[in-house]
Amino acid sequence: MITSNTKNILLADDSVFFRVKLSDILSEAGHRAHFASDGEEVINYIKRSRDKIDLLILDLQMPRADGFDVLEWLKQDGNKDDMPVLVITGAYEPEEVALKLKKYGVSGLMTKGFSAEQALYNINKILFADEAVSLDDRAPISIPVDFDMNGLLHTGFTLNISHTGLFLHTIKEIKAGSKLKIRFSLPEIDRVFSLKGTVIWTTPQGKSGGYFEGAGITFTSTTKEEEGLLKDYVKSSLESLKNNSF
Repeated sequence: MITSNTKNILLADDSVFFRVKLSDILSEAGHRAHFASDGEEVINYIKRSRDKIDLLILDLQMPRADGFDVLEWLKQDGNKDDMPVLVITGAYEPEEVALKLKKYGVSGLMTKGFSAEQALYNINKILFADEAVSLDDRAPISIPVDFDMNGLLHTGFTLNISHTGLFLHTIKEIKAGSKLKIRFSLPEIDRVFSLKGTVIWTTPQGKSGGYFEGAGITFTSTTKEEEGLLKDYVKSSLESLKNNSF
């Protein structure tokens, strides 16, 4: 979900690579990223600018003070109740730390093997938890999609998919209202879906190579069987994602 409701996110990680990767995702999704490279910087930033932080994304392994030290400080200092925290880790298996993290009341956990769409799913679930629009009817997944537009064949990728449509990631210019013929297959489903769709909305063009450039497609030709297969796939994908995140 790309938003105009911009949030301020404090990104705490000692890895420049992951700070850059996540900040690119956040900025393209419409948010502002602020940075800390160790636990002491996190604590000092919160002391200075607590009212400007909508979400803390916290790595567990950092120098000087690690993620657990930050969580303990938040708990003791009384800031935790109104400070949503999404923990990221590349050093621990989720099941190893899940119970320990729950005592700190963190909002979520994800590994550093995330894709852009998975990261945004986890972030938006926290930032927009009270909004009426639910994220639980679409699976954040990247799969190849062939699409025919005006008799010409192109290839793109999904960023998410539901039983009613998908987000098509492509740098090909597509106009709202365009009619497409779409072909794709889903992991673990022995079937090729050949569907018709209508472009409902598009992202602004000119950001070639961006994570979220593309179009929102609504399916117009699914059968009951196809709808059922897509619903089951989305449900199982989201359950797997939740089991591997928190």
